[in-house]
Amino acid sequence: VDPAKETQDYETALNQFKAGKYKEAAGSFGAFVQKYPDSSLAPNAQYWLGNAWYAQRDCKRAIEAQSVVTTRYADSGKAPDAWLAISTCQQEMGNPTGAKRSLETVLAKYPGTPAADTARERLKKK
Repeated sequence: VDPAKETQDYETALNQFKAGKYKEAAGSFGAFVQKYPDSSLAPNAQYWLGNAWYAQRDCKRAIEAQSVVTTRYADSGKAPDAWLAISTCQQEMGNPTGAKRSLETVLAKYPGTPAADTARERLKKK
């Protein structure tokens, strides 16, 4: 694997996302995790893939993508944020019980993280 090409591919996808080209970004992040599954950037790419689906209002695919972060990359820094994203989609899809459970998972598995603080605030509002 060429590290420079790997970084370039990731940056290309991230720049597409930042430019609001969510469909292209989803394609690029999806291709990245296929091509570089063991990359140190793979958890981030998978997380941004979920965000690209969410930005296209496709919560089902967003949850699928974020679930990979929470299972395959459970030890990554993106995992607690992926749980928050899952919770947001569950809420929007009319599943408040699932959303609450996802927030509780953040608190249980990732205490002391910024995501846990966010989860705590969201649970207070419920």
